[in-house]
Amino acid sequence: MMEFLQYLISQKELLIQYTFQHLRIGMLAVLAAIVVGVPLGILIGRIQKFSKPVIGFANVMQAIPSLALMGFFIPFIGIGDKTAIVIIALYALLPILKNTFTGLTNIDKTMIEAARGIGMTETQILFKVQIPLALPVIMAGIRIAAVNSIGMCTIAAFIGGGGLGKQIYAGIQIINTPMILSGAVPACLLALLIDFLFGIIEKAIVPVSLRLASANIAADTVRQMKKHRRRVLELTGLVVALFLGSIVLDSLDFSGKRRIVVGSKEYIEVRIIDEIYAQMIEAHTDDLIVERKPSLGSTMIVWEALNNGELDIAPDYTGTYYATVLGMTPYPGMEKQQTYQDVAEALAIYDLNALAQLGPNNTYVFAVKPELAQKYNLKKVSDLAGISIDLTVGCSQDFFARDLDGLPGVSREYGLKFKNTLTFGAAPMYIALENDEVDVIVTFATDGLLKKYDLVFLEDDKHFFPPYVIFGIYNQRIRDEFPEVVEILNRLELAITDAEMQAMNYDGAQNGREPYEIAREFLIEKELIPSDS
Repeated sequence: MMEFLQYLISQKELLIQYTFQHLRIGMLAVLAAIVVGVPLGILIGRIQKFSKPVIGFANVMQAIPSLALMGFFIPFIGIGDKTAIVIIALYALLPILKNTFTGLTNIDKTMIEAARGIGMTETQILFKVQIPLALPVIMAGIRIAAVNSIGMCTIAAFIGGGGLGKQIYAGIQIINTPMILSGAVPACLLALLIDFLFGIIEKAIVPVSLRLASANIAADTVRQMKKHRRRVLELTGLVVALFLGSIVLDSLDFSGKRRIVVGSKEYIEVRIIDEIYAQMIEAHTDDLIVERKPSLGSTMIVWEALNNGELDIAPDYTGTYYATVLGMTPYPGMEKQQTYQDVAEALAIYDLNALAQLGPNNTYVFAVKPELAQKYNLKKVSDLAGISIDLTVGCSQDFFARDLDGLPGVSREYGLKFKNTLTFGAAPMYIALENDEVDVIVTFATDGLLKKYDLVFLEDDKHFFPPYVIFGIYNQRIRDEFPEVVEILNRLELAITDAEMQAMNYDGAQNGREPYEIAREFLIEKELIPSDS
């Protein structure tokens, strides 16, 4: 508990920032769902032949996994908060739409007939009878949607958005309990706060005259209730106006400086390199602002973001781009420099460019516990072929999905048929091996946690894996508008050894240090940035 409280205090400014981001994403999603769901619910309430297909569509959206929706929307909308808002709004749509429809269609028919009998038009009946009577049900739907949306906001971190999910996601990658809790606890408290506040609004928005006990309340009390209701609604309107105004203000840039966006996947290694790039730019330029988008969910999300201009610079690996992104077929004995040149030439087709290689070759390695290696005399990956049918392998989701240089490709090459495959983030994979939940893991040569665990590495005796040297990708905008940035970042050519990269990874994964601190310490030590920058 003390460790958690100390972490909260040390990261209070960052956590406050993430909390407001979390709230903004959730409330914008709810607002979008209200704007669409309430009018649509009114429409299908009046033209009921449309109710089944419309509610059916909302049900389908609710049933589709959020990760699948991300994969669908990213090519069209891109990464970041806006995609998360669209996805969360789709999930928030069903309770709002359904409650609006239910509230309007369950009103006593005699009341509507009475309204017609006194000469009300259909529009007057809708706004003066039906909607006021349906408000409690509609607000209940909005309240449910608001609480659920706050809980769902954590998905934004997976696609480069803000919010408390960034803490949770980063903490899971390195099994940092205080970091995970620093995102989970505020998110939970925020959901409870939203439920409480929407409960007050739900009560206030219903006209006093429609409350069941209003006929037995004294006239002075009714006046006070109406006054309280008006104040709550006025305050709610003011908060919404300030909220929307802050979003508009936040989107405006008064600094006069130009902006560059750097991003990376979720692994601690590329998050550190991401920071190295960002700090190099900040230290050696005066008129540039670097916006960071770390911990994106996968290689292909980063690739989409580079292609649509949402990212300007991103680190990755030559082998990953060679096989997975650019679709070239790896071959045994690939050399580092040739692989890099082939990747650089292929990137040009997409108007993208390659920064210099940084040095570390973070190739994939199969690893097992010493007792398993001794039991089966395991020394090479080929040795797994005869026993893989009885073994469970653990790897990253990225590696599992990649056909050419991932698990499908290496299994074909070596004749491996594992009993089961489990996918993990970086740190949980080691815990699964330690707990005998998996027998073999596919990890990385420069992984920091290799310093902690006593594992046996199996030789890639068929030289299946290509080189995975860290390098950077940048778009045409950087090349045309910021050539000095290319020169600055190319100073990092071969600046990092495998041992240095592994030590930095260990510092982040095991010691829980932030990528910003690790990157800054390395750059100062190498005299690549001044110590007072």
